[in-house]
Amino acid sequence: MPLSRSEQMARIKRTDTAPEVMVRRALWSRGLRYRLYARTPAGRPDLVFPASRVAVFIDGCFWHGCPTHYARPRSREEFWSTKLIANIDRDARQSAALVEAGWRVVRLWEHEVVEDLATAVDRVAQAVGGGVRAWPEQRRVRRVIEIGNRLERRELVVLSAPDVVVEVTEGPRVTAKARMIKRYDGRYDEGRKCTAE
Repeated sequence: MPLSRSEQMARIKRTDTAPEVMVRRALWSRGLRYRLYARTPAGRPDLVFPASRVAVFIDGCFWHGCPTHYARPRSREEFWSTKLIANIDRDARQSAALVEAGWRVVRLWEHEVVEDLATAVDRVAQAVGGGVRAWPEQRRVRRVIEIGNRLERRELVVLSAPDVVVEVTEGPRVTAKARMIKRYDGRYDEGRKCTAE
């Protein structure tokens, strides 16, 4: 018997996801030591470097509104829209509070980790080494509204300025997200590349 939607969603991991584990292993192999989910002035990031005051978040494309891969759910649209807006508002508040407290914030999309792990790890290493204090101007999907004839209107926001909304109208998206292929020995290989149309 197939799982209900609630059962499927309950099985999604919050911690120790494949992208998180990939980043942690790569950082550890470079000699960078971190703490997992340690308390900071604004929440518990995925990775924390307390001595250099760096917080690293690895954001899932669906849960945090990736502009390339976010696909609007077809059921319970109001619930999911409200959830997405709340997630993005929380991300913006956390990042701003950390920067204000003198921390460096690194936000990585899960597809960035899968597609180019070395670049993602370089960004973290640069921040730990005293790089840029502010997080990048990441754009996020805040809401998607179907306007008919297979067109969608997307509201995009920049995480550092969530009150500024830009509307974009486009057709349906292909959300072929980068995937990891689990090998027989339990390690992960890079799968398909990101090919959003």
